[in-house]
Amino acid sequence: MTYPVVMLGAGEVAVAAVVASLRQAVNREAGVANRKAGTQDVMTTELVGLYGEIAFARWANLYPDLRVHLRAGSADAVWRGCRVDVKGTRAVGGHLWVDERSVRKGDADVYVLTHVNYATVTLMGWCYAHDIPRLGVALPIRKVYRVPPDTLRPMQDVPVNITPET
Repeated sequence: MTYPVVMLGAGEVAVAAVVASLRQAVNREAGVANRKAGTQDVMTTELVGLYGEIAFARWANLYPDLRVHLRAGSADAVWRGCRVDVKGTRAVGGHLWVDERSVRKGDADVYVLTHVNYATVTLMGWCYAHDIPRLGVALPIRKVYRVPPDTLRPMQDVPVNITPET
């Protein structure tokens, strides 16, 4: 399978570093917990996520949401009428990790998994939020779903008339 790859430019990398730092500071000051899944530091988590968001926005021909505000439980983009939450991982073959509260509350309609290798971002696939419990493995101790990348739909298969209910 061929995955779309987005190479971030130096300007995008620089903007991502500034925005990630500001978002991290605002969210921690407000007491919003970072729900990172790995052992990496919080800034790395913020930066990997923002690289994924910027890459998805470029691929989808959207302007990335670079606002600095409380983002707990919010989607990263609105695309074709759907709220999209972009998740990033540095792990080769990494899974899509989704907090079960986000699924239950309906924070997003669609989830996209990106693999981030420095400024090279690969869009691994997507799925509807309502498919997460079926596709993923529930990890009750961490209260997350872990969705294997091979169960995601290819980015090329996004329907033109995608809707949140589909």
